[in-house]
Amino acid sequence: MKNLNWEEFFNNLKAFASAIIITVFVFGFNYLFYDIGYQKGHQEADRVIIYVADNAGAEMFGKITDKEIIEGRHTVTAGAYGKFLVTEEQYNEITVGDDIPDYLKGRGN
Repeated sequence: MKNLNWEEFFNNLKAFASAIIITVFVFGFNYLFYDIGYQKGHQEADRVIIYVADNAGAEMFGKITDKEIIEGRHTVTAGAYGKFLVTEEQYNEITVGDDIPDYLKGRGN
């Protein structure tokens, strides 16, 4: 085994430390981009889609089967017709088992 002097030892140590720092930086940079992409995909997957029903000329029959607050939005479920977005006042007036209110039977905006 060859004896190293202090100058060669510190040069080798600097090269090794530089390689470690660059490797950590590259892995950190890759993780940062991975995390940003993961969060963006996760946010897109959690979106709530709200449809506006156009029930012109149709008669709706049934009862309210469920009430929920989804991300601060008040919704009621009307049997086979699905979820309807309502105001907080309307949400508080409706109880599960009531007939579908007239304002839900009308044409959407």
